[in-house]
Amino acid sequence: MKRSVICIIMLLIFVFVFLFAGCSKTAAKVDGIEIKQNEVDTYINFIKEQSADGQLAQNEEELKTLEANIIDILIVTKLLEKYAEENNITVSSEEVDKQIKLIIDSYPSEEDFEGDLKDKGIDRKFLEDEIRSQMLRSEIFNIVTADVTVTEDEVKQYYEDNKNTFFLVPVMVKASHILAMFPWVEDNSEETEEGKEEALKKIKMVEDKLNNGEDFEDLARQYSDDSTSAASGGDLDYISKGQMIEEFEEALFSMDVGEVSEIVKTQYGFHIIKATDRQEEYIQKFDEVEESINTYLLDLYKMQEWEDFIFLLIEEVNIEYFTDVEGTLNSTDTGTEDNTDTETEEESE
Repeated sequence: MKRSVICIIMLLIFVFVFLFAGCSKTAAKVDGIEIKQNEVDTYINFIKEQSADGQLAQNEEELKTLEANIIDILIVTKLLEKYAEENNITVSSEEVDKQIKLIIDSYPSEEDFEGDLKDKGIDRKFLEDEIRSQMLRSEIFNIVTADVTVTEDEVKQYYEDNKNTFFLVPVMVKASHILAMFPWVEDNSEETEEGKEEALKKIKMVEDKLNNGEDFEDLARQYSDDSTSAASGGDLDYISKGQMIEEFEEALFSMDVGEVSEIVKTQYGFHIIKATDRQEEYIQKFDEVEESINTYLLDLYKMQEWEDFIFLLIEEVNIEYFTDVEGTLNSTDTGTEDNTDTETEEESE
């Protein structure tokens, strides 16, 4: 099976996988363990409920792909449950209740919690099963990846290989500004010449005050329409190229520290910009990034170990699909032969 498919499956597994019960047509089997069609349908309906527009896919082909992915997710979930049972890995009801309580405590009241579940189309039992499933996967993950380590040499090598890209800090200029905003930017009204003239008149008034020696930061607090930065005297902190719109950056990066620009027009309005500091391009030192590299590599190695573990679980079992929406877990690029039957009949309850 292609590793890219495995990665997608495992990402989805760690985000949300739900456990269902009931009798319906069998969609798939993994070593005799059945995946019922109503499990798949419930999963699809849940995702649909969470969608802003209530739509899952643009066309039937996309919907079939989603359904196939869900079937494969549930197959891998069953394999993890089977592994947990065989290795005496359990999650107690008390542990689940503790997690539920933590969630409830994050709401103003339990009634608010229950109301939110209802609004999102989530049954209380549904949530409890999902939490149990997530905790079980975490237990298995911790066991499988317990021996994964990162050496100091690996961290240093990663730094040397990437210091000119990932750890290169570009030129940054610390900026402040005063903005006379176009009225239509603030209230989504129609663009007018009158509104533009009003903004220009305001920024020219501020410019006159600056030319008469008044303090930039005081004027920003008093007149800037950028409410976020106005309170701090117009301070925008350090800016690197690509963060702001072109006209603003062109003016800012052409200025010396302490210099104040002429009036600059952008799509938001008219600005007066001040460069307050400049930080030249530099490469972060190893000891500045050593800890973050170690964390990154450890997470990466653990996910690789987890992927190999899931891949091995799949390789060792027989998987059968009984719908026209067949998953991908029987495909292989490792040179091993497909170990499943070509049976396509549908099973009823």
